[in-house]
Amino acid sequence: MPWYQKAWNWIKDYFTSNWTHIIIFFCVLIFGIILIKIILSLINRALKKSTRVNKTARHFFIGVLKAVLYIIYIIALLSLLGIPTTSMIALLSAFALAISLALQDTISNLASGVVLIFTKPFSEGDYIELSDGAAGTVTRITMFNTRLLTPSNQVVIIPNKTAVDCNVTNYSMENLRRLDVPLSVAYGTDVEKVKEVGLAVAHAHEKVLKDPAPMTRLDKHGASSLDFILRVWVQRTDYWDVYFDLREQVVAAFNENGIEIPFNQLDVHVKEDVTVKELSQAAAQVKEKTDQPVDNGKKKKQ
Repeated sequence: MPWYQKAWNWIKDYFTSNWTHIIIFFCVLIFGIILIKIILSLINRALKKSTRVNKTARHFFIGVLKAVLYIIYIIALLSLLGIPTTSMIALLSAFALAISLALQDTISNLASGVVLIFTKPFSEGDYIELSDGAAGTVTRITMFNTRLLTPSNQVVIIPNKTAVDCNVTNYSMENLRRLDVPLSVAYGTDVEKVKEVGLAVAHAHEKVLKDPAPMTRLDKHGASSLDFILRVWVQRTDYWDVYFDLREQVVAAFNENGIEIPFNQLDVHVKEDVTVKELSQAAAQVKEKTDQPVDNGKKKKQ
């Protein structure tokens, strides 16, 4: 009997003797995925209604639960096919050990993701800056990485381990932020006048908070200027609007009050060299001789 005939007979006998298991297998195959999606959807809705679970923790928990449900789903399918699940679980355990040794960084990122969820150094929607230089708005915290959106609309993907190990500056955690605007004026400018004009600009801006009160003080003596600091407090959402407004309005106020904004200055002292002076005198003498009228050698007759 040809081999393909033997294969066909085996398949026919298998389906004839196990048709109930096959129907159950396909039912589980089809409805299992649908059931998993329904479970995830219901849990996601329940977590949305909970005030104790924020958006970041919800996404992370749904991601982990999805992975666990699909693993259970695959084991159930294998058991319906008659494959011993006990040996399969032991095989998966050995495989998981080998994978864990090979993917230490990935597992570390997973553990760091759990740390980020429970310690909450930042959440989705926060603007953060890491000590390695990465900065942006947190758009998603997944099982293995954190995604940032930079102000120039670039996506930065950071491993969770890096986010845990680095120093994180969270600009969105507090509602108030301090804004320092540097002011530079020429030497000889009245200090009190500069302070008065700077405070007037700050008080005139509607988004600058009255408490804490704005402040203007002389910060340092620069190489070409007196450097002041205009310090104000603003709401976190108004930071950049006030930042640019004050810089523009200070320049206009200085122009109106005759306060000079200096350029970099450099004093050059020239020391006269004696040799150069002598050469200059010699060149002048040569020039005088050259300018005298030339004698043509003819003498008048007596």
